[in-house]
Amino acid sequence: MSQANADVLSDPVTNGISADGVVDIKSVARLDTDGKTVDQVFQDLCRFVRGTELEPEWLCHANLQDDANEAMYGARHSRPWPEPSSHDRISVSVCIGNSEGWIVHVDFVSRPQLSDSLDRTYAIMPLLRAKVFSTDHAWSLARLIAHLIDAA
Repeated sequence: MSQANADVLSDPVTNGISADGVVDIKSVARLDTDGKTVDQVFQDLCRFVRGTELEPEWLCHANLQDDANEAMYGARHSRPWPEPSSHDRISVSVCIGNSEGWIVHVDFVSRPQLSDSLDRTYAIMPLLRAKVFSTDHAWSLARLIAHLIDAA
């Protein structure tokens, strides 16, 4: 092991992650999402959770094929990461998987104004998905992602 690695690993918690991969969510810095695309935020999340106790079975774009039909498949990889506003939010949620495990959903929830009134409707655009096998793991990962992308 090089001296540089020894120095990093000797620190009890480096960027909120201990040498054995344990994540201390309270001491983790938030990711900078300003001006980034969905793919860039995805890559940052992948780099962060890789090798930690919270690493999921998989983490992917909701729109796996980068299909142009965002209404059907979710945000394209090159779409700018959404900026929350008074009517729009990033949502992180957990649901049971179709065959096994749990899925962590990262979605953009917006409230577009209807064209013919002052009322607003809800629209949800899927951004990212992650799969884990236990409920505790799912909620811990969701809490970490919400903290990292400042969704909470």
